[in-house]
Amino acid sequence: LRFSTVRFFVQQDEQASSRQRLRNLLLLALRLLILALIVFAFARPYLPVSTAAAGGQQRRQVVLVLDRSLSLQATDTGGARWTKARQTARDLLAKLSPEDRAALVTCATKATVTSGFSQPSVVAQHLGNLTSANGAADLAEGLREAARLIALGDPQVLSSIVVISDLQRSGIGSPNTAALPVGLEVRVLPVGDLTAPNVAVAELNLEPADGVAPHAVIVDYGDQDLPALEAELLVDGKPVLTRMLALKAGATTNLDLSLPRLKPGWHSAEFRIRPGDSLAADDARFQTVFVPEPIRVLLVEGRPRTRSFEEQTFFVAAALDPAFGTTNASVSPFSLQKIGPDTLVNGLAAKPGGTRPAVVVLPALKSLSSEAKRALTEFVQSGGGLLLFVGDAHSANGFNSDFSGLTPASLKTIETVDAESAWHIGDHDSASPLFAPFRQANSGNLSLPQFTGRFTVGTSEKGAVSARFEDGVPLIIGGGIGQGRVLLVNTSADTTWNDWPKHKTFVPWLQQAVQFLTGQSAATQSRAGENVEAGSEAQLELGAGAKNAAFRLVAPGGQNSAVTADAQGRLDLKAMGPGVWSLRDSTDRELRRFSVNVPASEADLAALRPGEFQQQLVRDVAPSSAGLTENLFGPTHNQREFWRILLLSALALLFIETLFSNRSFA
Repeated sequence: LRFSTVRFFVQQDEQASSRQRLRNLLLLALRLLILALIVFAFARPYLPVSTAAAGGQQRRQVVLVLDRSLSLQATDTGGARWTKARQTARDLLAKLSPEDRAALVTCATKATVTSGFSQPSVVAQHLGNLTSANGAADLAEGLREAARLIALGDPQVLSSIVVISDLQRSGIGSPNTAALPVGLEVRVLPVGDLTAPNVAVAELNLEPADGVAPHAVIVDYGDQDLPALEAELLVDGKPVLTRMLALKAGATTNLDLSLPRLKPGWHSAEFRIRPGDSLAADDARFQTVFVPEPIRVLLVEGRPRTRSFEEQTFFVAAALDPAFGTTNASVSPFSLQKIGPDTLVNGLAAKPGGTRPAVVVLPALKSLSSEAKRALTEFVQSGGGLLLFVGDAHSANGFNSDFSGLTPASLKTIETVDAESAWHIGDHDSASPLFAPFRQANSGNLSLPQFTGRFTVGTSEKGAVSARFEDGVPLIIGGGIGQGRVLLVNTSADTTWNDWPKHKTFVPWLQQAVQFLTGQSAATQSRAGENVEAGSEAQLELGAGAKNAAFRLVAPGGQNSAVTADAQGRLDLKAMGPGVWSLRDSTDRELRRFSVNVPASEADLAALRPGEFQQQLVRDVAPSSAGLTENLFGPTHNQREFWRILLLSALALLFIETLFSNRSFA
């Protein structure tokens, strides 16, 4: 076998001379040169290109990506972050020559090209009009806009992107979704500290739901305990609650809240803390609350007594409004009026400037006048609700005659038993709105009440039985009459025939029954208004009646602006500041009140290091359109790389070496 390394030696027999000498010195030099080229190529040598050598100053185009998110309103050891961010941008523009070009992309809820490529002095003028926004920012969108501007710019000049941001970890978006061209320089100029103490109100919820009480959530993002943090709840600008809280570093606490009695209409609530931290904008959250007009309920009392607890409607009134008949302020969603059978006609009539009752509760009465029957029938057919109870004052024939055309069932015979043989509620329709309060586990045992009196009944085709006694006799029958609803309860309204009013299930059932008769789906005293995230775009659904209508939007500071709904009755809301806003019609009637709150994600001021941000950037792997010079010397304009040429030269010499070595071998 012949090896190339032994070709430098003269072939000798076993009696070789005492001195060997090299042959093919040119081949040796060629191979050493190849080795040297490979070593130098891996060293990646380059030659800086000065502007003088290039025959003049190299022009540049720079895109500034300026973060305007809420966290830039924070103040830390370097002062106000937004002030520092704008000054950093001005300093950068001042270092550019008049021949250079700069562009400005600002990042708030949306990335906006504030200035296309222009002279640095022109771009600097735009900085004076900018303020920090109230929402979050997406730097990825800003990077995409910057790359688009560079792609449309001059390809013969030096291009770079400069990001000026506090690099908030929870607020930079997803930089890895913005693919940038390979070789495009991206500089990061951070403003603000890596960590800054901050306490924020992360949530305010004044609408109880699913067993969750009204509450506020407070989060400490700092590393120090707060032994005395003042918290305050204001309703319509007046303090209603003040607390001092102790909060551990990095902890979250829930504070249960309760609202005072509120009049019908819209109300504004604000929950505020006073931590004296880096960011003041998240120390408060707002919410609006709408209290509906109370449901007017007419109680027809057929057995008036001096002692109210002896009356037929006593337990009904106590279940709907515990303060009814007392001097205490009522917080009930029901407004009660008690009348006698002889004034029923006047009670059903609408008063001037007022409204008719929504529901009539009628216990067992011996008889009704013909005028009362006609008024009651007209009331139900026009949309009113009627809740009928039976009792020993009723005769089957008299009841069927008085309520012919109104009741969903007819009475037959009275049945009474003693307490030891009492009936109980058997099957009931859990899907019915009447029993919605009892759908959750442990929400009430309907089988506990005892019933000692009832009628056998015959239901009509329009009647729907929602509850029966254990033996199958209907207990609650409902039906629709005209535009109204009627419920017949096959027992007495008081405790003559049952003890249901003494059980806790009676109150939620009765309130739900009244709600059902009015056609309302939820038995809530109040509801929260819409909440919009500050700086974002949203829509208010006003309904088809607001099609192309003009309205007046009142800002938290009292400023007014004219707005118009679109053809679908929707109102576009754009980039509003935090606080409570009001929407009014042309007659100054308040239609809607809604709150605007800063995004909770902006409260955590922990920041990335510039290197961590750079690691998240993704380079575009699309095929390059560079020319021969860029392919040989690299895409960087201020230096010339030679490793590609060195490797190509080594490859060429290897080919020559192979040919030369084969020819030099004897």
